[in-house]
Amino acid sequence: MKLCTEFILILLGLFFKASSAENSTQVYYVEVHIEAGVYKNFTDLIDNLILDLNSSATVQNFSITTECNSLITGNVNCRCNSGYSWSEEVCRNYSQCCNQNECMFYIPNPRAICLSNNKVLVNGSFIDHNMIFTTYYTDPGSQLYKNIVRKYTSQLEPVYSTLGWFDSLMITGFRKGSLIGDFLILLTAPFEVAQLEKKTAQLENGSFKINLTVTGITSIPQIQQPILYNNDVSITCCKPEKLSKPTWSFQKDAQQLKYITNGTEASVISISQNSTVYITKTTEVWKGTFTCDYKSDQSDSIRYRASLYLDIALLPQILIISDPQFPSCIGQTNLDITVQCIITNTTENYSVNWIGREPVNNKPDPLQNGLISYQTYVDNPCAESLEWVNVTCVFVNRLNQTANTTLHIPVIQKSSTVCKPDNGWPQAKANFTAVKFCDPTTVGLQKRSCTGYGLSGDWGNVISECVDEKLRDILNDAMDLQRGLGIVVNNAGNIFSRLKQSTEQKSINTFPNVNESVEVLYVMQNASEIQKSQWNDTVFPFQDFLASSSNLLNGSLNDSWRPVGNVGNYALALKYLRTVEGIIDQTNLINIHKTDMSQLQQTNVQIIYNKSDPSTPQTFSSDFGVSVTEISSNMSVQTAFKNLGSKFPSTLNNIETVPSETVLSVIGDKMTKISVEYNQERLPNHEMYCVYWDDINSEWSEEGCKWGGVSKPKLCTCNHLSAFTILMAKHPIELKYMEELTYTGLGFSIVSLTLCLVIEFLVWNAVVKTNIAHFRHTVLVNIAVCLLIAHCSFLTAPVPSASPPYWCLPLTVMKHFCFLAAFFWMLCLSLGLLHQVIFVFVHLRKKVYLGLCVFLGYICPLVIVIVTFITYDNGRPGSYYSGETCWLIYEAALKGSIHAFLFPVFIIVFVNMFTMVVVISRILKPNLSEGSSHDEKEVARSIVKTIVLLTPTLGITWILGLFVLMLDLTTTPYAQIVNYAFTFFNSFQGFFILLTGCFGEKKVRDALLKRLGQQHSVNYKSESSSRITSATKRK
Repeated sequence: MKLCTEFILILLGLFFKASSAENSTQVYYVEVHIEAGVYKNFTDLIDNLILDLNSSATVQNFSITTECNSLITGNVNCRCNSGYSWSEEVCRNYSQCCNQNECMFYIPNPRAICLSNNKVLVNGSFIDHNMIFTTYYTDPGSQLYKNIVRKYTSQLEPVYSTLGWFDSLMITGFRKGSLIGDFLILLTAPFEVAQLEKKTAQLENGSFKINLTVTGITSIPQIQQPILYNNDVSITCCKPEKLSKPTWSFQKDAQQLKYITNGTEASVISISQNSTVYITKTTEVWKGTFTCDYKSDQSDSIRYRASLYLDIALLPQILIISDPQFPSCIGQTNLDITVQCIITNTTENYSVNWIGREPVNNKPDPLQNGLISYQTYVDNPCAESLEWVNVTCVFVNRLNQTANTTLHIPVIQKSSTVCKPDNGWPQAKANFTAVKFCDPTTVGLQKRSCTGYGLSGDWGNVISECVDEKLRDILNDAMDLQRGLGIVVNNAGNIFSRLKQSTEQKSINTFPNVNESVEVLYVMQNASEIQKSQWNDTVFPFQDFLASSSNLLNGSLNDSWRPVGNVGNYALALKYLRTVEGIIDQTNLINIHKTDMSQLQQTNVQIIYNKSDPSTPQTFSSDFGVSVTEISSNMSVQTAFKNLGSKFPSTLNNIETVPSETVLSVIGDKMTKISVEYNQERLPNHEMYCVYWDDINSEWSEEGCKWGGVSKPKLCTCNHLSAFTILMAKHPIELKYMEELTYTGLGFSIVSLTLCLVIEFLVWNAVVKTNIAHFRHTVLVNIAVCLLIAHCSFLTAPVPSASPPYWCLPLTVMKHFCFLAAFFWMLCLSLGLLHQVIFVFVHLRKKVYLGLCVFLGYICPLVIVIVTFITYDNGRPGSYYSGETCWLIYEAALKGSIHAFLFPVFIIVFVNMFTMVVVISRILKPNLSEGSSHDEKEVARSIVKTIVLLTPTLGITWILGLFVLMLDLTTTPYAQIVNYAFTFFNSFQGFFILLTGCFGEKKVRDALLKRLGQQHSVNYKSESSSRITSATKRK
């Protein structure tokens, strides 16, 4: 082959033209043909060549961009010199040359031109407020369009053409907005940033503004692509001059551009002349175009941009299903199973393998919602009597990374336990879980387990993972912010506005939707914390945030805060509380000077910030049932949550409690003392606990908090700030050994009352000689009978749950009647004694007194019981009596069926006490016969004897019941002393009646001893006679 004899050189020259202002420039490309022998001389010549075309124009800065050799064969071999690459025209017409430095052309004049790699493209727009847009400006063929193009070209080009290596300026179109024009400037080499800013400022004025985006000044070095899935990568943006800190952005396909900042998957670090984005987890989220924009300190309208497309070899999230889910071999001889692996449709071209199976089709089938499906078949699993079949699909990406999933397909055989089809759920094999797709408007799956052995299985609860599509989209957008893809401050308004709309829908009332909504709040709080966002009242969408938070606490959602079958799960409530607290803390309310308090209140959430300004005190709405009465912090933010308390644990140190519905969260500037009043109704004898949430132990704690006691039952005082509430013990305070004391006393009383009745039977004729004795012993017998029946009824149902349910009402009625009857008979005894003391010489007639006693003793209690029974819903449980205690109900002061017992009893007790006082006063008053010889010791002895003898039979000890009602068991130790005394004296009342009513009366003792003595004498005489008779017979 002969060597070439000619060089073809493409020269790049810069044309300078002098003007009255500054020199304008123009780039020209010149094709020069030279002999091979003069190549060296020619290149030396143009290094410093300056051509003076005339007095006002020169050409200089020549450089060789392209060198071509003309071969004898007619072909042309061309190459680009360093720093240059093939033009777009060459790449378009000769695609084989585009990515190569040297190329062979088979035509004599191929127009093979190489352009500078450092060419700069300026995309600009201007807005002219003095012009009005018309539709003619959109028609390039109209004369008006040509005139306006000529006008602005003549305005812009003379200024921008003075930039070094200026090539061309072209107006590309016009838009609305006064008049907005778009233009494009091409420069073949970089220039000084200060020059561009200076020229732009020269063109701008009050009505004419310019925005420029410059590519070619900054650069992003290429990296090896594609990138491994779930890997890390760094992208660096370089700048040649001093420019301000860059802004990174990302765009995926044709989606909206998002800014990149620090997050869980991205971080931006700027040092020296470079700025780098680090991505720690390369997934489909980050496959797209990364752009860095620099600005100078002098101009905000000019951006210097560089871009890079990041290609990631993706791996899919696989959902594998079978049809049918539970293939049945019962009555089947030939059964085929279709298995699908469903993934999201992406640009990644996967290689799909089935372990041990053949694919139906290597091409996927399109599904709805951007999904595709790969399929295979399982042939006749019934032939091998298999219990289950395993199918695995494997997806392989371009870099040979794999993702796989396996499906265990249960096969129903003749011996299998199955759950029958139920409400859309297919027949399922026991000890496996059936799966169902959610409704079209939701995403996720529904699951239901089938359990059991034997002939038939049992379906479990439906576990739904179905989440509203709009909520899932909101969460995905929030998670992008958390990753570092987007600025929280710029996107919070949109996120919370959409969340508010979603939480207002009826479809929110499921656990997955409530959980998703709380997750949105949590992700937003975490993202703003990572980005160190400090909100203010003009930027933060407070109304939408508060409305969303409040909507989640609506009473209709109370059952949606815990997953099905896990009622003890309170993690979601805690997550909600801490998340809302965190967002409120980040809003920096304490430092906001002007905020309308009415804007900080929603139905279930209210915020008050306190700046220690006594002239403008702030209180929570009465609906929240809480108020801060004292706080020593200079500045604090107080947040009340209604309907949140019941979503937290209802136990404290293993004590069951009834929580307040309101939780109060307080954030302050220092450790401080706080006093809070809760509008929490307290039941008598129930402990109250002022608590805060202990994050370390994940439970309520009383540490540092104190309850105000019985005198201030709604007050809580704590020496620190946190999230507070008040708990009430579910059950009243139980005194130790009280039940044992009660049942022991009742046992003694029952035996004693029985013995008392036996004694009365034995001595009746001996002691009942007068009307007064008859009156007294008649009353005593009736008191003993009534108390005996009442005590036996009490002991019949010590544990109501262990007794038949229909026993509780009769036992309650019996106890109610018998106890009242016993007290009314005590009243009869009291009235008889009172009459005897006051009217000494007036004797009661037997029939009148006994008739009055029967009326008072039985008719009055019966009337009271009947009226009470009818008044309280005809004896309905929970109204007339408690099914837990089989006794009357105490609801509050003067409220509850128990008052139909208390009022008569206490009236009778007070009357009886009055009688005792009269008797004692009569003892203190000496008779005329005694004169001054009245013995004080004898009087005292008589008084004590009177009190001891009359107290049990008149029921005076029941006055302690009044103190039991008045003294709350939380008032220690007085309440305990009174309760033990009341229980002791009244449970042993029957025993005391035996001692005082029977053995305490001398006539009874004598008659009883005489009766027993006579019996002993008769027995002795009979035995003696028998002995004498026997002796006589022996003789």
